[in-house]
Parts: sequence; structure tokens; C-alpha cells
Amino acid sequence: MSAKVRCDVCFESYTLDMFRFLPSCGHGLCIVCSEKTVSKPKCVICRHPKGSQESIQIFLTFGESSPADKAHAVVDNLARIGTDSMPISVQKAGRKIRHAMRDIEPGDDVARELLDAAKNLDERIYPLFLELDLANDKILALTTEIEVLRQQLRAAEAREDEIKRLRRSVAKANNDYKAALSVAEKTKDVALKERAESARLGHAVQRQLSELSAKDEQITVLRAKLTRRENRVSLLEKKLKVVSRAAKHPKTENDPDESLQIDHSAEVRVHR
Repeated sequence: MSAKVRCDVCFESYTLDMFRFLPSCGHGLCIVCSEKTVSKPKCVICRHPKGSQESIQIFLTFGESSPADKAHAVVDNLARIGTDSMPISVQKAGRKIRHAMRDIEPGDDVARELLDAAKNLDERIYPLFLELDLANDKILALTTEIEVLRQQLRAAEAREDEIKRLRRSVAKANNDYKAALSVAEKTKDVALKERAESARLGHAVQRQLSELSAKDEQITVLRAKLTRRENRVSLLEKKLKVVSRAAKHPKTENDPDESLQIDHSAEVRVHR
């Protein structure tokens, strides 16, 4: 059975061919952890700069490890866990301690070292969890504040959109007002012109009515004259008839019928 090597990051055990080692410091990680930390400029175990060389694979022949050696390896790994360690290292630390304790007597010095290492890890990690909780609380508060700010921003944007809409409405109303005012001015000018034309026509009609009234008076006078003239003409015609009968049937000089005498003055006026 091939010996396995424990990764100092994930605490999983793999065969040696599943590890890659850094030439700058000699530390090795499993392939999974190597790929996860490839972008980091320093070794995640000792913080030594990686340099420009890529990780390499090595080949070793292992002897049988004793339970004490395994326990010491766990103690060393626990000592390396710090604030910059990956979270999975902390999550698997308890399981690794329990595995190491299975092959060690409870009163053994190695067992006490494991317990002390676990206690030390707890003392180092517990404040980190408190800080993490505080950080999470701050993140939650900031998230809530950001959400409130987003809501305020959306409300402000909605108000801004409403203001823009109102401005467009005001601008349209202003344009409509100007257009209506222009139409009103034109209508006013037309009305004034029509009023002036109506006044002029009124004066002209008034003059024509005055002239018609004067002509009516003249016509009335002429009709009166014509009536008198017609009466005279009728009288003359009667007298002419009388004269004509008298010429056919002469009368004596002392004819008492004076109505047959011709009014020569009237006859003269008729000729005129």
C-alpha cells in the first residue's frame, strides 16, 4: 500500500504523485489546493515568495509513520493555521485531531500536545470568528443601507422622471399658449378690421338712408304735383268736351250755364 501525504491546506491525504512542490521554499500542496492558490505570489504555508519557477512533482520512498509522528504532524499543521489560511483548513482541523487521537493513549504526552494545540487554535481562531461575525454584521448593515439608498435612488429617479414629464407638459402648455395667443391676436386684428369695415358700411348705409329719405320726400312732393296736374288735366278734358258739344250745338249768349265757360288762365297754365 502506497504511503499518503497530508496536505497542509485542506488536511486531506493523497499519494505523493498528487502533490506539487514549490522550488523556492520546498512546501508542497495537493493538486487541488495548488490550483486554487496558483495566483497567490507567496507560499500559503510559510509566506515565502514563490518566484518565477513553477511547482514541481517529486518522488520519495516513505517508511512507516508512527502514531506520534502523525500527531506531531497535526500539531505542526494546527500551528500554521492563521488569519490568512483557507476556511477549509479550519473546518477540517477538528476531524484531523480526532483521527490522530484514535491511535494515542489519553494520558500520553502527544495527546496533551494535541489538546494544547487544539486549545491554542481555538484561542487564535475564536477572535477571528468574532471579527468575522462583526464583519458580517457590518456587511449586513451596509447591505441594508445600500438597499435603502437604492430605494431612495429609485424614488429620486422616479421624481426626476416626473419632473422631466412636468417640464415637458409645461413647455407644451407654454407653446400652446403662445399659439393660442397668436391666433387670438390675429382674430383680434380681423375683428378690428371687420368692425372698422362695419362702421364704414354703417355710415354708408346711413348716408344712403338719408338720401333715400330725401328722395322719398321729393317723390312725395312730385306725386302731389302730379296729382294736382292730373286733376287739372281731367278738368280740362271735361271742359274740352263741353266746348266740343257747344261748337256742335251753339247756345245763346245769355246761356246761364257758367260751367261751360272756359277758364283761359287755367288753360294757359296747362300748356305751360
